[in-house]
Amino acid sequence: MFESVGAVVGVDPAVLAAVLFAVTDEDIAALTVGQAEALTLAAERVMAAVAARQRSAIETVARRCEERCEREAADAAAAGRRPLHLSGDQLAAGSLAPLLHVSPRTMVTRVDRARRVVCSLPGVQALAWSGALEAYRVDAVVGESLAAPTDRLHEFEARVLEGGITGLPCAALRARARRCADRCAPLEAGQACEQARTRREVRVRPGECSGMTRLVADLPTSTALRLWGAVDALAAEYARAQPGLLMGAARADALADLVEANATISTSIELVTPVQAHAPGSLRVFRPAASTDCLAPDPSDPAAASSADPATTDPAAGDTSAADTATAAPAGWFVDVGGCQELDDGILHDHDGELWFVSAHTEVPSLGSLLPADVVALLSDPDTAVRVAGSDPATGAVRWQDPDTYRPGARTARAVRSRDGTCRFPGCATAARRCQLDHVIRHPDGPTQVTNLQTLCATHHAFKHHAGWRVQMDPHGICTWTAPDGRTHTTWPADRHSYPRAA
Repeated sequence: MFESVGAVVGVDPAVLAAVLFAVTDEDIAALTVGQAEALTLAAERVMAAVAARQRSAIETVARRCEERCEREAADAAAAGRRPLHLSGDQLAAGSLAPLLHVSPRTMVTRVDRARRVVCSLPGVQALAWSGALEAYRVDAVVGESLAAPTDRLHEFEARVLEGGITGLPCAALRARARRCADRCAPLEAGQACEQARTRREVRVRPGECSGMTRLVADLPTSTALRLWGAVDALAAEYARAQPGLLMGAARADALADLVEANATISTSIELVTPVQAHAPGSLRVFRPAASTDCLAPDPSDPAAASSADPATTDPAAGDTSAADTATAAPAGWFVDVGGCQELDDGILHDHDGELWFVSAHTEVPSLGSLLPADVVALLSDPDTAVRVAGSDPATGAVRWQDPDTYRPGARTARAVRSRDGTCRFPGCATAARRCQLDHVIRHPDGPTQVTNLQTLCATHHAFKHHAGWRVQMDPHGICTWTAPDGRTHTTWPADRHSYPRAA
């Protein structure tokens, strides 16, 4: 079947799938160029057809969840109770996100787009079902359809499909879909633009490697023109002053310099050391000499000992505020933790040679990671605030001693948010600073302490109390969630030292 590309075009994806799964890796290695091209196309058509079927399944889950919400709302109204403020799409996303290993927020978008294709763009779905339209080209059409009025999506689809789209590359298909959306509602184009401007944003995500971060901005075109003009002009000056500097790097430097020159920036670092327990004053941190290397200063050097910064040591046995920017235990600092010392290999050992942690790089939530040299540079900055905390050597989670009141105090709240890092619902990546504190075992049955508190975003706080999800937490802060259908999912505290974790 895979003798040529022409032999694959138009074949039922189910037939192609059966043949594909009968091929071994050795068979593929022996193919000619033409045969390998045919197999590549066959695999793409099968994946497109499978994605279409998954899209239909997601829509079915959302529809059933919506029917459940409607029944429960009717029952609540009949009983005089307040109805559940959760939509079918939210319930579906909460159920599917752990299965597909994505965040619930991402799953909400996938559910919305799946329902839009299946219910409002049946022609596009039919092409995908037959394997003729890949998932990324479907996403291009769906993304542009958001600008078309809901009651005119049938017209939008007819315009897009006119003349055929299976041969169009993704960029051309996206451009056609955008024109079709504008033609469906020419008078509303300005209103759509105004609505889009209210959703302007800057997103951040880890970069292509450790030590790099990517910023993505959605701005009004007029604003972007001015911003780009300022960045490009300054970058041109940098490029003239430094022959050989790539223009892309010059623009990155220019953007950073323009922002930093017009902002007051403060940085806080939480130094987390894996210790079972330490008495007040037994954990000392010494600031290294300003340098770009990562070698620890000699602990026997009186100059190093005299450079101890008492402001960095918490007298309350490690109770500290959560880090605002990064969490670090870098090489380049000498840490004395009740008889433990950091050797010049950047690894913290006790006197018996037991391994405590390797300070390779420092994870920064949402941003990526810092290399040791980057952390040393931050620590060498006199404006950087340093806080100290102790972590559980079994899990890497930060540990604190907390009060037992109903409303957690500031110290307890900081401890829980620092331990959890994000919302503890399976797959949710909402930052802990934007989450609510929740008693795992409700008060007063459960105490108000770190081992009975977790961070939950507003949506998943409602899931726990109203959508049938249950959760248990062990002494290490590991949460086991049970879905309404009995499936279980496990979430862990933020691991500061990348300990191996059971699957």
